[in-house]
Amino acid sequence: MKRSTALKLTAALLAVFVLLTALAACNRTAKAEYFDIFGTSAYIEVYDADDAKSVEAEMRRIETLCSVNVEGSDIYRINAAHAGESVKVDTVTMYLLQKAMTVFELTEGCYDPSVYPLVELWGFAAGEFLPGTPPEGGIPSQDEIDAALALVGFDRAFSLDPNDLTVTKLIEGAKLDLGGIAKGYAAQLALRVRFDICNVGGNISVGKEKAVIGVPAPRETETGSASWLFSFNADYGACISTSGDYERYYIVDGVRYHHIIDPHTGYPASSGTASVTVVSKDGAFADAFATAAIVGGADKADDWRWLANNRYEGIEDFALMSVSDENEVSAHGTITITYSV
Repeated sequence: MKRSTALKLTAALLAVFVLLTALAACNRTAKAEYFDIFGTSAYIEVYDADDAKSVEAEMRRIETLCSVNVEGSDIYRINAAHAGESVKVDTVTMYLLQKAMTVFELTEGCYDPSVYPLVELWGFAAGEFLPGTPPEGGIPSQDEIDAALALVGFDRAFSLDPNDLTVTKLIEGAKLDLGGIAKGYAAQLALRVRFDICNVGGNISVGKEKAVIGVPAPRETETGSASWLFSFNADYGACISTSGDYERYYIVDGVRYHHIIDPHTGYPASSGTASVTVVSKDGAFADAFATAAIVGGADKADDWRWLANNRYEGIEDFALMSVSDENEVSAHGTITITYSV
């Protein structure tokens, strides 16, 4: 055999080998890796276990920076500081705080990470809430609610200095909680590796070409047979966050109290919107906006969506779907939903 022919044959065989290897890789099935983080459960469907470890490690870092319960975290130190005291924070923490301020302003304060004193008062603080169990002292009094409300207001209780990476507390006793934005940000971190789906406590990122996302009914359906109320298609890179008043709640004297507190009234949100799902390219934004939409309601959320698209720079177009107390669904933005029977 001539040398040139042998080289061509070797090259051809090598090309076939590479193609077969690529096809085999494409046909591999993703495996779900589970772990607990941010006080909730999470999983990521990956093709390489090392990728799952890498993503989990990144999420752990966010948790150690932003958790209210991790002693020494940025948020822990901010909450422990006195009025007038400035706390140095990590660049990631500052990024999330600035993102939180953007959503706070966009939603007229309906998303407010400084609502934490009220969350504690109502017995829904991270690590303390027991499902279905009201706080030991019972339902807070109006005086207690008013006292906690005096500590709430992101723009007046805290000052951010992005250049110096410092946060200054302006009101004694004010506290922050980034739990309503950090999980969405964490889910988006999975896009750094090859994966299919990542889910962090209901905050999802999509790593495959297309995924079908199901959203459960916030209230029991008549038949009770459907595993979800509706579903929709999400493309690669989509970040999906669902907030609902059915996730953490308790009932006292026939009244249902849930964990999403209205920063304006000091009471659990009562907008008539029980569940909101946001689809965006920005996981942190989707997480925070979904919470705001529960507080403000579906109509206000659609107004904010218009403002975000037309008046705010840096916010990409996004879609949202809301579900009322009666399981009535409304969709806003470029999204097509399929109802379960």
